[in-house]
Amino acid sequence: MEETKRENVNVQKKSNVRWIIPIMLFIAIMFNYADREIWTITAPAYAFAFGWTKSISSYGVAGAGISEYSLILFGWSLAYALFNFPGGSIVDKLGLRKSMATFYAIWSVFTVLTAATFNFISMLIVRLFMGAGEGPVWPVNAKSAKTWTNRYDESKAYTWAGAGQAVGPVVAATIGVAIYALFGWPAPFIFFGALGIVFALIWYFYVRDTPAEHKGVNQAELDYINEGKNQEQVNEKKVGPKDAWRKTLRMVFTTQAGIGTLLIFLSFGYILYTFLYWLPTLLFSTFVHSVTTSGIYTAAVDTALIAGFLGSGPLNDGLLKKFSKVNARRIGSLLPMSIMIVMIGLSYFTGTAHLLVPTVLLLAAGAGMMNLTVGSWAVNAIDLSPSGTAGTVYGFYNGMLNLVGAFNSIIEGVLFIKYGAVVGFTSSIIFMAVFIGGYVGLIRKKTWKKAMDLRDKLSAE
Repeated sequence: MEETKRENVNVQKKSNVRWIIPIMLFIAIMFNYADREIWTITAPAYAFAFGWTKSISSYGVAGAGISEYSLILFGWSLAYALFNFPGGSIVDKLGLRKSMATFYAIWSVFTVLTAATFNFISMLIVRLFMGAGEGPVWPVNAKSAKTWTNRYDESKAYTWAGAGQAVGPVVAATIGVAIYALFGWPAPFIFFGALGIVFALIWYFYVRDTPAEHKGVNQAELDYINEGKNQEQVNEKKVGPKDAWRKTLRMVFTTQAGIGTLLIFLSFGYILYTFLYWLPTLLFSTFVHSVTTSGIYTAAVDTALIAGFLGSGPLNDGLLKKFSKVNARRIGSLLPMSIMIVMIGLSYFTGTAHLLVPTVLLLAAGAGMMNLTVGSWAVNAIDLSPSGTAGTVYGFYNGMLNLVGAFNSIIEGVLFIKYGAVVGFTSSIIFMAVFIGGYVGLIRKKTWKKAMDLRDKLSAE
């Protein structure tokens, strides 16, 4: 009798492997973005070492070093963006385990090799390969959220894993800068790259493609994950690239919701890259003239990015329980983005007045609002994915986002040099307005229902 009671208790208690997967993805994305930020923060140091500037303090003055920086950033961003497209379909074909471990190892190796670069060409080549390796990380996160979560935990799993995007820059601006101060600019790349290789191995040996394949997932957890999902969603099969792309392009370009989601990804890409790659340059060239000081202020803004990411998932999963899916996600996207426009607009006036602390506070508030939107619009791409195509669909959307980000490096470089850092940075308000217009105009209850009907039809084929 006692044994029967213990068995019932064990059956009722869910295992929690479904949360370990987002934690591991969080670590991967954190390393991914720590490297990107340390590359930005240490730019004055390697620019001086490579002869692009006469001194570290001259970086950013009259465009010194900015042109080389923006060209390498453009090359990296382009490689990263383009590899989202095949990367997403590779994730669908190989599964979460093999694809993520492989790409994780590739970008970590080239992170280490960044420390061995010695001029413009060598840095460009290494960053191109590193960008290509990083490309599929967000398609992996999307596929993981769709495969490993309950429908009411989807935003939380996606955004909590994605919070590594916000934590990585803070880690770079604190630990990375400390390592730089002690050992020079190559040292942080060796540190983060070596740790990334170790975690790639851990990923391969622990993670499985689906919950049903993982020995640590008990029946109670499996039932919870599959609750409310149809048969195609529960028994997702690996889809070949040709079929996955056919379904992806049809979903994206023949539905208003698909086109609206694309417009949102495109506009958000420009906003995001402005914060990721031009915030340290804005602070360095406008207010402060040391790598470590600009790193500290950058970390203050990036902390708000963390808060926004962590709050985004619970906020939007909570809204989903009170409103229809379309209305919940409209509220979660449009309200924070509207507040962000106000904050960034005000930062123009404090920035041109050279008021450092008010500008940092306004930028931090805007950054937090920016990431508070992610749990609403990004998971739309996951929901639009026909069965077995989450990696491909998200890879397409994220690839387009990062293509805009790639050209952001060129556009912002010109704006920073010609009009100044404050004007260049705050010009991203234009894309915030496009974000709102795309959502309001194209993603409504009627258009969303049509997209879901097409998704179910494609899933059943």
